[in-house]
Amino acid sequence: MHWRLGRMLFWTAIGLVAAAFVLALVGEKASSTNARELILHWHEWLGLLSLVAIVVALAARQLGKYAGKPPLPNWLPRLRRAVRLLLYTLLILQPLSGWLLASHEGKLASFFRWILPPLAAPNSALGHLGYIYHGLGGMLILFIVALSLRLNLTALVFSATGQGRRDNRETSGSEKPDSRHPD
Repeated sequence: MHWRLGRMLFWTAIGLVAAAFVLALVGEKASSTNARELILHWHEWLGLLSLVAIVVALAARQLGKYAGKPPLPNWLPRLRRAVRLLLYTLLILQPLSGWLLASHEGKLASFFRWILPPLAAPNSALGHLGYIYHGLGGMLILFIVALSLRLNLTALVFSATGQGRRDNRETSGSEKPDSRHPD
């Protein structure tokens, strides 16, 4: 049960990051200052909510280890694990970088009207670098999500077709070939 909750919260966090990314793009183009502020507040709130979701997902994942893994090629689980680790790391760093960016810009970040303390003193040069990182980080998360989905589909295909880990031994002469599939 915990594993399913962890997976659900993991994908919820990804959905929240994607929504926050869209809101950032829309907020930057908003002509009205009030609309821009409201959209960017929602961007902040969804970003920080994704941080909460990913932390709870990690806790649920640790509480509910599951058994029974399908046979997969040796490289696929390792690659999926590395991509998942990178994704978890970025999902934690992205909201924190937004909070740090707000601090460097001299603004206070808020989480559904709860004002968060600044993480650093205002600094325009670091604010500019943080702005670039935060935008690139959002795009990188979306790219890695696409890669993760592709790897998950590959694992699903391997599991469904039974083309996972195979015994590399050659068949001995005493074994009969499969008569259902003649040459």
